Amino acid sequence: MELTPKLLAGLLCWVVAAAPAGAQEPFADGTAAFKGGDYERALAHFEQARQGGQQGPSLTYNVGVTLFKLGRYQAAQVQFQQLLDDPEWSDVARLQLGLMAEKQGRPVSAVGYYRELTDSESPKLRRLALMRLSALAGAPGAEPAGEQDQDRGLALLSLTSGYDSNAYSLQNELLTDDSVGEDTYTELFAWGQYRLQGTAEDGWRLHGFAFGRRYSDLESLNLSSFNVGVSRHMPWQGWLVELGGVAETASLGGERVTSEWRFVGRAQQAFDAGVLTLAYQPSYFNGTEAYRYLDGWRQRFEARWAAPLATMDVDVLYRLDLDDREDLIAGDDGFYSYSPRRQTFGVEAELPLSWGWTLHAGSHYRLSHYRGYNRLQDSDGEFKHQARDGNRLRSWIGAEVQLMPRLQLDARVIRTDNDENFDIYGYDKTEASLSVRYVF
Repeated sequence: MELTPKLLAGLLCWVVAAAPAGAQEPFADGTAAFKGGDYERALAHFEQARQGGQQGPSLTYNVGVTLFKLGRYQAAQVQFQQLLDDPEWSDVARLQLGLMAEKQGRPVSAVGYYRELTDSESPKLRRLALMRLSALAGAPGAEPAGEQDQDRGLALLSLTSGYDSNAYSLQNELLTDDSVGEDTYTELFAWGQYRLQGTAEDGWRLHGFAFGRRYSDLESLNLSSFNVGVSRHMPWQGWLVELGGVAETASLGGERVTSEWRFVGRAQQAFDAGVLTLAYQPSYFNGTEAYRYLDGWRQRFEARWAAPLATMDVDVLYRLDLDDREDLIAGDDGFYSYSPRRQTFGVEAELPLSWGWTLHAGSHYRLSHYRGYNRLQDSDGEFKHQARDGNRLRSWIGAEVQLMPRLQLDARVIRTDNDENFDIYGYDKTEASLSVRYVF
């Protein structure tokens, strides 16, 4: 993107005068090194200015710009996000976050930042934002819609074709059926949001998705899910807070399985080393007649830490699920527990490459312990009476390429191994898929 180097250098020079007198020398040296293309030395000088006592927004901005040029996007994002609550710096920070999102192949995020800038008091920033929106729309010279009502919506459509070596794995969980079958599938996913009021950082939004997977032969395993929710976003004590509610329904083989009503509470804050996200999401599930044993509550607690590591962006996850369901008592006095306590530990990594390519990989390890003692005949014919315990390892690797500003191609391979003390619940599977995504 040819606009980016000139813009970074121009805006960086614009803030030199904001440096305190005591830090002018290393600050000025950093600016000179940046203009000369020596970004490592520029960063060292800016850090020297910080150690010398300068803590103002001008230094935060310049550190962010330099990290951006060094390709350390996660660290740069942390710097710019610290400026979003500063009325004098929030707009230039949003512009940089938008440019960085483009560099990372995240056009949805980029469009969101640029649309916020169409209301900026700065004519220069409004013009730059409109230029980038026009470029992302794939129509150079076109005039993007300037009305606020037309800038509120975002949507994504994804079409996937894939192979599943064990399509019965979900049914294993629901019906204690140890059938195994491989099949190919097609998958459609549509997501959208509309800002009802306010801004992306302080306002209301309506959002939802529709998902469907259709197998070529195993039609009884076709999956579908629909979701709609409303969220309130607001800044609070340095955190970006989201509060809202979601309604969701899921079906298997054309038969509705359960409905879910979920409260969403989420808080995010940027620190020097990364971004911390905390979430609490209690849900109530209501199963249909054949799935009444799924009725009940799930309490979900989650913590994520995203930070740069060398040239990668790394995301570490911990999740705790506490379920209190009706469970299933069979006619033969068998008992099947559907009330697990689950802990999930995960790590994900992204490695941005040149020419719009990004490599990504991750792994989630989940431990489950179910309430009560299951009483059932296992797949080996043995009758067992004991607590159900299991562990699941799910790992994936893939690559994403930006074909056009709004068009992405994603390929990935996923391996899942689920091991339990009841063999009837154990399974392993491999999935391979190719997806095409378009952002509206």
